[in-house]
Amino acid sequence: MYRIKIFLNNLSLYRKIILVITICIICIYSVFFLSIRYLIKDYDRTIYQTNASLLNHVSTSIESSMNAVETISSNILTDTVIQEGLSAFCNSPKDNRTALIRRSLYNALNSYTFYNKYIESVTLLFSNEDYICVGSSSDLAEFDLNHIRNLSKKAQGKVIWSPKEHSGNQMACSRQIRQLKYLSLDDLATLCIVIDMESMISDALHSGGYSPDSSHFILFAGDTRIYPKNPYYDALCIDLIHSVHDKTDKQTENYYEIISLDDEKKFIIEGKIPEQDWNYLYFRDYDTIFSQIQRTKFTTFSISLLCCIAALLVIRIIIGRILRHIQFLVQKIRCFGRGETIPKNTCSYDHRFDEIGQLHQSFDQMTQSIKILRDENYDKQILLKDTTIKMLQQQINPHFLYNTLDTMNWLAQKCGSEEISTLANSLGCLFRSSISDQRDLIPLSEELSILDNYISIQEIRFQNRMTFHLLVSDHLRNVPVPKLCIQPLVENTLKYSVEYTDQPCIIQVAIREYENDCLIEVANTGSQFEEDILNRIRNHEIIPHGSGIGLDNIDSRLKLLYGSHYGLHISNKDHMATVTLKIPKEKEAL
Repeated sequence: MYRIKIFLNNLSLYRKIILVITICIICIYSVFFLSIRYLIKDYDRTIYQTNASLLNHVSTSIESSMNAVETISSNILTDTVIQEGLSAFCNSPKDNRTALIRRSLYNALNSYTFYNKYIESVTLLFSNEDYICVGSSSDLAEFDLNHIRNLSKKAQGKVIWSPKEHSGNQMACSRQIRQLKYLSLDDLATLCIVIDMESMISDALHSGGYSPDSSHFILFAGDTRIYPKNPYYDALCIDLIHSVHDKTDKQTENYYEIISLDDEKKFIIEGKIPEQDWNYLYFRDYDTIFSQIQRTKFTTFSISLLCCIAALLVIRIIIGRILRHIQFLVQKIRCFGRGETIPKNTCSYDHRFDEIGQLHQSFDQMTQSIKILRDENYDKQILLKDTTIKMLQQQINPHFLYNTLDTMNWLAQKCGSEEISTLANSLGCLFRSSISDQRDLIPLSEELSILDNYISIQEIRFQNRMTFHLLVSDHLRNVPVPKLCIQPLVENTLKYSVEYTDQPCIIQVAIREYENDCLIEVANTGSQFEEDILNRIRNHEIIPHGSGIGLDNIDSRLKLLYGSHYGLHISNKDHMATVTLKIPKEKEAL
């Protein structure tokens, strides 16, 4: 069981679905097969019931014909002419009137031979082995007349039916004729009426709709075959009669069985003629009855099997078409896991809203998101590495630099040179903020202090050529901002508007709030930005001047810190080159 479970778990989804559907189809076909078998069996029982009903009609017809013969025998027994003739013949058997008596008896019996079409002869048997026969007397030679005479005497007037000694197509109906005059009941003779049993049974079968060519009717009195003349599996028939008697208590009930005889199936019905206590067996070719139903059954099973196979093939094709999208998704996942190039979609899943379409769309979105995160992380690492290198390049023994600047400030104050003192002090403060402070986010007030030191140096440098304006509300001074985010922008304005021209320049820094964001706007006169300058810098269409910590670096840094919705916006407004820095107003330090 455990191995089977492992085997099933390791099967592909396609094979699992095919296996489940195959099992379902096999179960449905098995149920269908068993249902057809049950219907055929029920059909057998219906055929039996129909044939049994018809055979009951046949047996009733035979009984009716035999009862008619018995009625004729009763009429003969009570016929006054026959009674008087037999009485005179028995009292004076050697009288001269014997011939006349025999003639009168013959004439009286002759009229009864026409009462029933099955009567072949009517015979009066006397105790001296003499007899008077009307009809075919040759039939009497095949009967044991002494045995018939003795049985009739023992029956004392009751009807006795006797077959031929060696079976045949005739049957003898016999009974004792006793004198009715004065109710003496003396034995006068034995009446023997020979009937054509074959015609009687044949007519009964035809009336029941049976054809003798395709069926066999066998009549038994005990273990003796009465009909037909020729034997037909007598031993089997006797065994069947005995077995049926053992299986059922009601001997009048019919019983059917299907057996093979000489490689042919036979449909056999056993019944009983109760009044004579005779048993009959009816043999009919099973294939003749059921040939059509057998062909129908074979055709039904074949068509059903072909339909099942066709259904499996169609289901296999449909499932294959469905699962190829899942297999393609598995291939994409494997390629993504190995770091290989993900194959392009063989078909569009953007407009599919089923589970397969949703899986592909979700996977594509996930890979795109992971790629974006990976690229952002890579850019961040590159930027961090670049910044680290530049800081290392600029970090030339800070303590030695601070001490030197403090000494220059002290000497300038001693000599009374305020400008040199301001330069040394501002430069020292600027270096301390940029090099020693390792925080990423600092309050806006500290960033403005750095900017103030830088502006102090530049005002001494450019004298009246530069005018600086700062516009900021006091409640924004505590907003955390990235360190050195404003000073590089002001430095860029000086490079492009003051250093390369003799014209005076106005630099303006305006800090205001907009909804939940803080906007820092740096504008200057004397220069204009080229169209789409940031993208051109990123695509290396423009080579930046200076240390490299320019507009692109600041924009990338802001996006890494706050997301893609934040960064720089560059424009030319009111004849001034304007850079707008957008950051969230509330942001905790990283």
